[in-house]
Order: sequence, then structure tokens, then C-alpha cells
Amino acid sequence: MRKGKVISLLIVLGIGGFFYSGTFLDVSRGELQQKYATESSDFLKTPDGKILHYKDEGDPSLPTIVFLHGFNGSLFNFERLVPFLDNEFRLVSIDLPGFGLTGAIPSGDYSNDSFIETVNQITEHLNIVTFSIAGNSMGGGVAWRFALLHPEKIDSLILLASSSISRKEESERVESQKKETPWAWRLMRSNLTKFFLSYYTPKFFATQGLKASVFDEKIATDELATQFHDLVLLTGSRNAIISMFGNRRGYQEDPDILASIEAPTLVIHGREDNIIPYESSFIFQEYIKDVELKIYPNTGHLPMYEAPEKIANDIKKFIEFRF
Repeated sequence: MRKGKVISLLIVLGIGGFFYSGTFLDVSRGELQQKYATESSDFLKTPDGKILHYKDEGDPSLPTIVFLHGFNGSLFNFERLVPFLDNEFRLVSIDLPGFGLTGAIPSGDYSNDSFIETVNQITEHLNIVTFSIAGNSMGGGVAWRFALLHPEKIDSLILLASSSISRKEESERVESQKKETPWAWRLMRSNLTKFFLSYYTPKFFATQGLKASVFDEKIATDELATQFHDLVLLTGSRNAIISMFGNRRGYQEDPDILASIEAPTLVIHGREDNIIPYESSFIFQEYIKDVELKIYPNTGHLPMYEAPEKIANDIKKFIEFRF
């Protein structure tokens, strides 16, 4: 009997230690800015209360490229790419609302429309009239939607392992699967789950997510995983990210809308992408009028981080050829 009680106590302590080790309180904006903001970091406080983190690098007299990161990412995802482009372009990278050093916003609106408005706010603040727009993953989805809504502002469109549009039959299949397992979505929307995940954020979430995103796991360094993890702890960011799980799914769009994209488009995707299959980029090739598609071997979901020099060379060739 005594042995059983000891074992039970050890199990309880083990479970308690497991959850305790993964529980983190929010970290203040000031503390994270001190740790991660660089000399090129700047912050724009907008009339609607956002504090937008961005970087404006390169030569301001040269053509501009605006960079948008993916879900749970930040503008730091483009750090390895910038040095290969900053002699030929002005480079503006943005932390979208809910992420990076921008973090949560007062409106709680993390839709594509909100992200598009953020791009407009920063480019107008910098007096940038026209620019190329480049996006990775979720940021790619924001980029091509921006190109649809504001064609007069876009010189070219660059999609890096971008989210795309599912065909009708694929969307119906996904919706059918959701109906068969509605408890999962109810669980993610429950207040108890949201409260739990707003504090329980072990670093191994960031480590494993990063490893799944790249082909060569050596790139998924402890330093990079720490950066991903730290930025998620910015006050309000976890609640913002949790709110997106339900609100950012299920866009019902017709692939035909892609045919309205006027900008010359460069599409790059890693063949070993475990997050968004590279085949999803074929739809851009099918519908966009002026498009160039490149599939990189031995590359995962973060091509700009995994193959920055190759990406830079392809961007330079693409823009030089068309302009």
C-alpha cells in the first residue's frame, strides 16, 4: 500500500513538474524590445492604437520590396536574406499584428484585411508609393490578396511557400473532415483551453515546430528556437495567436480570382515543405497570367532562411528581367 502511494505521488509530482516547466508568464514589450530590437528596428504607433514593428533597410532611393512573414513567425525570418539584397533594393520587413515585436493590437482583428491595412499604414508612413511585395506562408496569402486589392501599388509579387486557394472539391473534402471531428474545433474555442494555452507554452513547441519547418534540422538552432519562443511570450500575443486558430481558417475563395492578379509574379516553394505541400503552388502557375514558378530541392517551408543567397539571386533576376 505504501509503495503504491509513493508511486502515485511520484506520478503526480512528475506531471506537475512537466506542466510547471512549460508554464510562462507574459513578458513585457520593453524587455523583449531590449533583447531583440536592432538598430534598424522602428515602431509606428497608429491612430487605432497599434504599435507596429518594422525594419527599413537598404537604399531608400532604390526599388522597394516589402516582406511579410508567416504564421507564428516574425520579420526576423528574413534576416538571412536581407544582406544579399540590400545593395540593390530598399527592404521593408513588417511584424504583422499578433506576432514578433508588434504583438497584440487593441481591435483584436487578425484577419487578412487587418494585415493588409497594416501594410498600407507602414508604406504610407514611409511615403512608399509603389513596391514589390513578398510573403512567406500566411504572409504570402496576405501578399497576393494585397496585390488583388491594390494593383496600382504593386510592381511585382513574390510568393515564398505561400498559402494559396483550394479547389472547390478540396475545400468540400476538408469541410467534410471537420464535420466528422467537430470536438477538436470546439476544444480550441473553449475558454478553458484558451486559458491553459495562454500560459502553457513550453519551448519544445517552438523547437519541434521549427524542425518541422526546415529540411536541414541543423538550421533549427537552439538560439533560433529561443527567439521564436520568446516573441510568443510578448504580453497578449498568445491570446492573439490562439484567437486566430478558428478565425483564420475556412476562407471560401474561388481560384479564378487569381487570374485578376496583374503583377508579374515569382513563386518559390521547397519540395520538402512539410507545412504547405509544394504542389499547392501549381495553382498560381495555372491562374496568374505572368508567373514564374521555381521548386527548390532539399528545402522546406522557410526558403528565405534555408537558401537565402539562392532566393536573392532569383529575385534579382526576376525583377531585372521584367523592369
